[in-house]
Amino acid sequence: MAEIQWEKDSALPQQRLAARRTGRWKFLLAGVVILGAVAYLLFSSTLLGARYYVTVEELINDETMLNKTARVAGAVDGDPVFNPDTHELTFVVANIPNDNDTIREQGGLAVVLHNAVENPDAVRMRVVAREKEIPDLLQHEAQAIMSGRLAFENGEYVFYADEITLKCPTRYEEDVPDQAAG
Repeated sequence: MAEIQWEKDSALPQQRLAARRTGRWKFLLAGVVILGAVAYLLFSSTLLGARYYVTVEELINDETMLNKTARVAGAVDGDPVFNPDTHELTFVVANIPNDNDTIREQGGLAVVLHNAVENPDAVRMRVVAREKEIPDLLQHEAQAIMSGRLAFENGEYVFYADEITLKCPTRYEEDVPDQAAG
């Protein structure tokens, strides 16, 4: 009986090696998939950051955007009006560029906002926000970035905002004096 050899002894190391190789491929494949997903997320978020919103002019000139959700920015032209009976906040925005390089070339955000509201030829759009109070920063020449939908009513474009984010460059004059001067 001492002479009996197990035949599996010689095959066992090869099976272990094959199992290791299969396991390595699984981990390698999973790593490649995860790396691809991370690369896609980084790439797509970079593209979204480059195109954070559309301009008033782009929104109004694109008929396919009617009644679709959009994110748009503009310079607040005039004072906002809040109707306590209907709980509607109404204001007008003028077109501003959405390219940071263009804004810098034109003298900064404060100058761009001022020029937009002073330009009688700038494209304008009325904004209506329901069930919203007047935010503190919602004032003449502030930048309003709004999410909502565009409608065409009574011969004019109206943007129904669900969310309003505001930037007021006069609040940050000490931080960027060259940009806010104008």
